[in-house]
Amino acid sequence: MAPGNVRNNAQSPASATILNGKIAVLFDCDGVLVDSEPISLATLVDVLDHFGAPLGQSEVARRFTGRSSAAPIEHIHTETGRDITDEFKPFFYERLFARYDFELRKTPEIETVLKALKDRNIAFCISSSSSMQRLDRTMAVTGLGHWFGDQIYSADFVANGKPAPDLFLYAAKKMDVRPEQAVVIEDSVAGVKAAVAAGMTCIGYVGGGHYEKDRDDARTRLYDAGADIVFDNMRDIADLIRSADAGEG
Repeated sequence: MAPGNVRNNAQSPASATILNGKIAVLFDCDGVLVDSEPISLATLVDVLDHFGAPLGQSEVARRFTGRSSAAPIEHIHTETGRDITDEFKPFFYERLFARYDFELRKTPEIETVLKALKDRNIAFCISSSSSMQRLDRTMAVTGLGHWFGDQIYSADFVANGKPAPDLFLYAAKKMDVRPEQAVVIEDSVAGVKAAVAAGMTCIGYVGGGHYEKDRDDARTRLYDAGADIVFDNMRDIADLIRSADAGEG
């Protein structure tokens, strides 16, 4: 949907057909499958401060939500002149994973969505800006890994992360589906832009904890980035899946 068009909602006629003919769903992970962004953003604030390139949490969220680690690494280099490429992930992950073990939770009702897809024989995968190391830890902590098996694709696999379309196109190729047959579920502006650039239908999700204080603004930002429809509850997405006519697009 182009920016400025009438917004769809869960009750609109357009929303009822948005998944018709789709045969694959590509999930972002952080902020979609798991409610990890508040943990990640708070940790990143501390890490940027440690490396001498401090930003407030709202600015960190605006700049880096949905982006790979290359984005904060570049910010640190710009601000300090230091290349901390080799240092960043170990330092960040040590602190992040310590919090994951106690704080990370899967998104409420996400397994209802996954079951609805499985019941409809609609294929699905993860297509995330996170590294495989972080995705492996996320799957282990939340117990979601059995749903996806080896259908987990990371920014590690492509040259250009979101908002470039590379990761979604890579995942679609691996799943043997055409872009127009795929739906992306994303929570970030960068991810929505990547889905649009890949030629895929995009469902925005703003139910994560990082949007608790500005859900309406987040909804607007995702629509303006090109999302076809935006939800704040996974139950609504599950209902949408159950009502869709799956098949060749």
